[in-house]
Amino acid sequence: MSGNLQVEIFGNRYTLQGDADEAYVQSLASYVDQKMNDLASKTNGVSLSKLAVLTAINVSHELFQLRNQQKAQRAFVDGKTRDIIERIDEQFDELKF
Repeated sequence: MSGNLQVEIFGNRYTLQGDADEAYVQSLASYVDQKMNDLASKTNGVSLSKLAVLTAINVSHELFQLRNQQKAQRAFVDGKTRDIIERIDEQFDELKF
């Protein structure tokens, strides 16, 4: 997205500026639009600003969950890698004369 790009979120048009890929920015806007519409259907008459904040909190929650999952997976892989290296070291120690 070199320059300006128009996106629509929750019935409002926004002009965004930046260097990101246009398709990527459109997919981000579509995701935010979907999240806002989902929340709007579950809440009664919440103002646009409150709906935007609730959407931001929900998306942030998703991000934090994914980060925590990634950390847990990384710790698991690191532990497994350490175990494998230790086993290999033990095998080499046994081969030493």
